[in-house]
Amino acid sequence: MVVPPNSNAPIRHPRPALIKAVARGHAWYEKVLEGKVADMRSLARETGLTPHYVRNVFACAFLAPDIVEAILEGRQPLTLKFEHLYKNVPLSWAEQRQQFGFPQNPRPAKSVLQ
Repeated sequence: MVVPPNSNAPIRHPRPALIKAVARGHAWYEKVLEGKVADMRSLARETGLTPHYVRNVFACAFLAPDIVEAILEGRQPLTLKFEHLYKNVPLSWAEQRQQFGFPQNPRPAKSVLQ
């Protein structure tokens, strides 16, 4: 991306691994809600991935909406990598923001479906 020197446009840093984890987590959560899979083990079998990996990525379905929006738009902190999301995602959105380096008072999230 080439940005003119006088541009006020924010610089985006999309991370495909983060985007993929968020997308997978939400898709897998939908499968569980719809009754298409019974548990993590069956989801792992269906995807050909390890139960450990599936369980960890599944947690991305419970990220705060502003964190998901930032990841999809490439506005996440430069220090946030897939390895950080892969380990012990807190259920508390405030704790997620603190752990992953996001502002504690986020701007209102837009709907991802818009």
